[in-house]
Amino acid sequence: MQEGTAIGGAVGSSALAIGAATGAIAGPVGAIIGAGIGLVTTLINSLVANSGCGVTCVETSSWANQAEPLLAQNIKAYFAQPAPRSLSSQAAALANFDTIWNTLKQQCGQPGTGNAGVRCISDRQSGACTWKQTATSPLLGYPGEPQAGACWNWWSGYRDPIANDAVVEDSSSALVQGAADTSASVLSSLGVSSSWAVPLLIGAAALAVWAVVK
Repeated sequence: MQEGTAIGGAVGSSALAIGAATGAIAGPVGAIIGAGIGLVTTLINSLVANSGCGVTCVETSSWANQAEPLLAQNIKAYFAQPAPRSLSSQAAALANFDTIWNTLKQQCGQPGTGNAGVRCISDRQSGACTWKQTATSPLLGYPGEPQAGACWNWWSGYRDPIANDAVVEDSSSALVQGAADTSASVLSSLGVSSSWAVPLLIGAAALAVWAVVK
């Protein structure tokens, strides 16, 4: 049985609350990465920071259940961005997954967790087939997802589609080409030939992007 592929209302509400408190990622870097992925990063960091053990130690299965909606939110935020998606956005989304996975291994690998701790990791790791993709999973809308009835785990469901995204472009080149295309369109409407203007515009756009991101 596939777990937690839908984001609950409570999780959505808490995401909005934390987003309002922390603010969106500012500047051109924030625009490239995407506010949605940045928000997931904030939520993941909050969850990891409160995962210490002691009298109130969170049980491994309970922690996994808290973490999984954030992975669902992460892949949703990533593919909500228009294509081509930037390399920096892809890297940020993959880093979010890796943070959750590494913390899961720490939580489930603690002494005393026994077989439950082992299964906590082995059921979710790459290649695991404890669960099958369901025909009603919202994840089926993302490219690279296992199809209905196929083996499903956290890696194949939440990480591989992002890592294997075929519509990714270097952030700076995307900004340069976009700026050049927009300027060329304006010049064309003014009757200026694009045969000589486009190369100059691309160079000017490259300088502008360099000045912003350096």
